[in-house]
Amino acid sequence: RIVLAEDDAYPALSMTRILRNVWAEDFQIRLGLSETVARPDLREVSGSSYIDPLTETRIRGNPSLRTSPIGNVDLRAEWFFASGDNFTVSLFHKDIENPIETVQGAGTDDNISLTFINAESAEISGLEIEWLKDLSTFGWDFLEPFFFSGNVTVSDSELKVGNVGFNVTNDVRPMAQHSEYVANLQLGFDSDNGAHTFTVAYNTFGERLFFAGRDGAPDAYEQPFDSLD
Repeated sequence: RIVLAEDDAYPALSMTRILRNVWAEDFQIRLGLSETVARPDLREVSGSSYIDPLTETRIRGNPSLRTSPIGNVDLRAEWFFASGDNFTVSLFHKDIENPIETVQGAGTDDNISLTFINAESAEISGLEIEWLKDLSTFGWDFLEPFFFSGNVTVSDSELKVGNVGFNVTNDVRPMAQHSEYVANLQLGFDSDNGAHTFTVAYNTFGERLFFAGRDGAPDAYEQPFDSLD
């Protein structure tokens, strides 16, 4: 049986300034400062092993994992148009203590095993753009039921493993599961009577670290993947 009990305070401060007719009918800028936390899930702290159903990799938890306090800074500008369109630009930065990382465990080239560790620290900074555009505003009647929406994020991360006693190959590297870019685009159709909808969604992400190598073995990366639904 595993029991995790913690008591802590996570303060947050948010400020908003609302202005009129700054490119759009309504404009607001937000600044957010907060402290949050990432906690390991039950599988990550379990001492037992299991097989990942997607990768067929053997994974073993680490009962010694600690939670990861996160300091957040977010600056967000939002434009809201009378037509219902909106556009948002966000800058963000996160400082993470004890980030939880996936690393190569004991195994062979043909029988890869993964486990989890707490690294020393990590930082991630980036820019995100979001929008919703009603295509009928272009003046063509046949576009009236259509809209185009999406979000694109570009970011950079750096993780310092530190002295964790695990002989990880690269002490400084990107965070696991972090992509330098992620894009989600959607072309949608909503009928006037609300009886029919249709959506084409495109998703893509950049190369990202799958797990960190140890004892001189290279890090493993997941290659970019494009999805159209």
